[in-house]
Amino acid sequence: DMAQAFEEGAVAGVRVALLEGAGDRAFCTGYDLAELHSMSGGEAPEDWASSFPELTEMLRAIEAFQAPVIGVLGGHAIGGGALLASFCDLRIARAGVRFQIPASRLGVLYPLEGIRRLVAVVGQARASSMLLRARNLGTEEGLAAGLYESVESAEDLPRAAEELATELASRAPLACAGLKTILRGIAMDQPTEELRSLHHLWTSRCLSSSDLAEGLSAALARREPSFTGS
Repeated sequence: DMAQAFEEGAVAGVRVALLEGAGDRAFCTGYDLAELHSMSGGEAPEDWASSFPELTEMLRAIEAFQAPVIGVLGGHAIGGGALLASFCDLRIARAGVRFQIPASRLGVLYPLEGIRRLVAVVGQARASSMLLRARNLGTEEGLAAGLYESVESAEDLPRAAEELATELASRAPLACAGLKTILRGIAMDQPTEELRSLHHLWTSRCLSSSDLAEGLSAALARREPSFTGS
């Protein structure tokens, strides 16, 4: 349902999406440990990965969604939940929430795409520490590492999420879509020639858009631009 919501939002021209957990205990706690336990004992890696299609579909939907996606961590992001949060374009968090990947404590390897994205978000050294020690990345350390745009109290988190969403929604949609595409390709170690082709494609779209003229006019007139996404 969540993946479908992203697909419908892309069709409707949504400029920004907020991804939140249900309630204040968890953003997402990841894989069902009981299900993982039932699968242990020599299951093939490809079967293991295919056993969680909902999460995989959701990650693909976030990547394909051309507008920025903000992860609002009002609760803990554990394991697959940390993977989901790291795939968001930006994140804000409630003070004290846990961001943790307990793979080495469970005896399982974290998904390759998740490791790549974690390194891209928090850096090689922190990713190594988090994965090998299965340690929680505290919110203040996460803020310093660039994982979060801001860390807020429980009372201030909704306001901060709305303000960040409003700011992003005011930016040029085509430029944001192109930037997101390139940033995602870099994070996932996409070949340079493919990135060059994508960069050329999105640059051409922006140069031929009415939004570019509006952005330049607004900058010269020292006023806020009003973009249409065309």
